[in-house]
Amino acid sequence: MTMAYGEGTDAEQELTARLTEVAHAFIAGLNAQGRLVETGGADTLRRLREENQTRHSPPEAEPGDVEATETPVLPAPGAPPPWEAVVTPRAGEDTSGVPASSRPLHVLGAPEPVPMSANAPGSYDAPDGTPAPAEPAPARQAAAPAPAFARSADAQEPPTAGDNQTQPSAAVTAARLRAENAGRLEVTQITSDHTCVTVHIHAMSLADWEYWLTAIGAPLNAPTQRSGWVQTATGHLDGVEVRLTADVVPRLLEEAAQRATEPFCLGGRVYDLAVGHTDRLGQTWHYNGQREEDNTPCFTLGGTSGPPYPLTSILMANGPLTPAAADPDRSETR
Repeated sequence: MTMAYGEGTDAEQELTARLTEVAHAFIAGLNAQGRLVETGGADTLRRLREENQTRHSPPEAEPGDVEATETPVLPAPGAPPPWEAVVTPRAGEDTSGVPASSRPLHVLGAPEPVPMSANAPGSYDAPDGTPAPAEPAPARQAAAPAPAFARSADAQEPPTAGDNQTQPSAAVTAARLRAENAGRLEVTQITSDHTCVTVHIHAMSLADWEYWLTAIGAPLNAPTQRSGWVQTATGHLDGVEVRLTADVVPRLLEEAAQRATEPFCLGGRVYDLAVGHTDRLGQTWHYNGQREEDNTPCFTLGGTSGPPYPLTSILMANGPLTPAAADPDRSETR
């Protein structure tokens, strides 16, 4: 077939015009995206691409390092995919990262029957139809050092407990006193040093003072000391010396002695010998008017003609003693 020149001129012109428009639009798009380079720019882009590849490419291996660099990159022929070594054990019982209840549900919801090892480590948020090969995240989770970090954190707790056990006994005793008496208003402070505990109170009554004499383990017959308007006493708790300092107590003791008919002070307490005193067993003792050589009063058990006993002996054996109701008949006979 012979094409006559001059035929189809209009079609060729229309096609040329359309190709020109397409070329202009294509060039305009490249220019807008910054992909159009000037003359010589292609060589510049090629040079930059080569430099970028050179900078990010791994260094050339030394002859002695060929085995170390090539082994992790190129697996041996016929070896399973890299993730199989991590995924397969997750089907066992020693996998702690995936709950046992979620694993069978995930397998049952899978579109294809696949081994549990290929589907078990799937993400909890991923849909049931996610293929097993497209799940590299479980491999990273299994290889992450989070479980080892948790065990190392737990390993720090025994030294901390040991440090608490090696605290001085005085500090432990002071902490116990603070905890047991946190609600008492008369307490000013409870401190400790290496050997003893110091308790400071502002007594509002003799009941506060007597409570702390018992709390620090002070013997009922142990003497107390007065220094101005401060009364001090010493006791022992669990082998630790406890020193009690109480404000206002000297004045309270003086007032109690003034109210008593026949006062006698022993162990930081005022006993009125004119009334009977009941011991912890419910027995009432009465002063019989006799005293020891050291001026300690003697008592006899009420309702008996038994022998007299020194007040100190009664306190140590059956104390503490509390005042009993006054006996009018006994008061008249004395």
